[in-house]
Amino acid sequence: MNLHVLRHAKTNQNSPTGRDFDRELLPRGYEQLIELQAEIAAKTLSISRIFCSSAKRTRQTSTQIEELFPNATISFHDDLYLASKSVILNFITQLKTSEEILIIGHNEGLSDLVSYLSDTDIHLKTCGYVQLSFPFEHSGYLSSGTGSVVETFRIN
Repeated sequence: MNLHVLRHAKTNQNSPTGRDFDRELLPRGYEQLIELQAEIAAKTLSISRIFCSSAKRTRQTSTQIEELFPNATISFHDDLYLASKSVILNFITQLKTSEEILIIGHNEGLSDLVSYLSDTDIHLKTCGYVQLSFPFEHSGYLSSGTGSVVETFRIN
């Protein structure tokens, strides 16, 4: 089973509404996503489901990369907005899926999750990506130190 994790790209520090939820990507964020697209396009990934925080910046991030995964279904989840490691882990384990999935969300929850699952100190920068591989048939078994890092982009 493979899990892919992506932190949203670089954003404005403020939003027109004043709400964190509504922060938008900066031009630098779109540049980061072009770099990520080039990196991922060179790989053969079989992501079939994308689970994305419902915040504006994560939605914009998903829109920029969705063409890389034309057969993937994308869903947006309020509970992934600024979620902690335990919330994200619970979300993934409850899926009990054997499909390759991509989670698009926020720090510090994503970095904490990847570090916990791989038993490695990993910090995702904006537009940071990690692919983890697990020796399980489905995501219900994910736990501390059970994942191996396969690919990374913009970490530490």
